[in-house]
Amino acid sequence: MRNYADVPNIHTRIYAMKSRLFSLRDYILMIREPETLPGHVSGIQDPIQAKEKLFEEQIAPIFPLVAAHEKYTPFFIAHLRQYEAHNAKILLATAAGHHSFRQWYNIGPFAALDRGLLEERLSLDDVKTLLAGIYQDETFRAISGYRQLVVHLDDCTARNLYRSAELLVGSAAAEFREMMLKRLAVMTLIWSYRLGVHHRLPQEKVRFYMDKFQALYGGSAWYRVGLEQDALSAYLEQKRKDTGQEPSVTEVEHYLEQTYYAWISRAFHRDFHSIYCVVSYLWLLYYQIRNLFRIIDGRRYGLGADEIIRRMICES
Repeated sequence: MRNYADVPNIHTRIYAMKSRLFSLRDYILMIREPETLPGHVSGIQDPIQAKEKLFEEQIAPIFPLVAAHEKYTPFFIAHLRQYEAHNAKILLATAAGHHSFRQWYNIGPFAALDRGLLEERLSLDDVKTLLAGIYQDETFRAISGYRQLVVHLDDCTARNLYRSAELLVGSAAAEFREMMLKRLAVMTLIWSYRLGVHHRLPQEKVRFYMDKFQALYGGSAWYRVGLEQDALSAYLEQKRKDTGQEPSVTEVEHYLEQTYYAWISRAFHRDFHSIYCVVSYLWLLYYQIRNLFRIIDGRRYGLGADEIIRRMICES
C-alpha cells in the first residue's frame, strides 16, 4: 500500500520510534550484560552474522514508512541505499582482489543489489557495469582504479541523498537541504582526513577530489565546510595543548560525528510539523546501529567497557 499516511501521522509515528532509541545507560547495560543486546544476537559467535541480524532487526521498522507518504519516499529510499553502498564496496573489493569483511546490509524490498552476487565470480568490469546502471552514472565504466571507484561510489551515494528532496517544496525543501549541507560538510572533512592520512595523498590531490565532490552541489556546501573547519581547528588546538600530541584521524572523525549527532538531536525537536524530525530520526538510527556494532566489535577484540563507551556517538 502506498501513500496511505499524511504528514502528522508520519511524524507521530517517528516521535514514538524516537522515544525507543537507546540511551548511554542502555549501551552501558548491553556492554556489561550482552544478553540485553537487541535481536537476540549475544549467543551468535560469528560477529558478521551477529551484525547482519542486528541490522535487520534495527532497520525493519523503517520499511513500512518508506511508501507511506509520497513526498518522503525518495529520501527514505536514498537513506537506505547509504547502507547498500557498503554492499557495493564489498563487490568492488572482491573483484579487485582486496580482502573485505563480507557483511551484507539487507534493506529488504528496496535493495538494488542481491546478496547472491557474492557467490558470483564478478570481474571489476562486471561490477562497474552493474553500478553504472544502478546509479545511472556512466562514469563508473571509465574509472580504472579501485580506490577511485570507491570514492566515486561515495560521491554518488551522497549526491542521490541530496537530490532525494526533489519532491519537497517550500520550507520542507529548505529544511532538508540545510540538514544535508551540514552533513556534506562533515563528510567533506572526514574524507579529506582519510585521503590525506590513510591513503597518503598530497593535499593538492585531496583538494581535487573534494572539489569534484562539492561540484555535485554547485559548491553550495563550501561555506558550511568553512564553519565546520573553524570549529574543528579550535578543537584540534585545544587537544594539542591538553595532550601535547597530534590528534589521530579516529579522534577527528569522532569529534565531527559527535558534533553532528548533537546537532541533529536538537534539530529533531525544532518543529513537530517540519521535516526535521524525520531526517533527524534516520540519522539517529544510523548512529545507533553503528554504536551497537561497536559493542559487538569491542567484545570481539576484548576491549574494556570504558574503551567501548568512549567510542560511542551518543548523548552523554
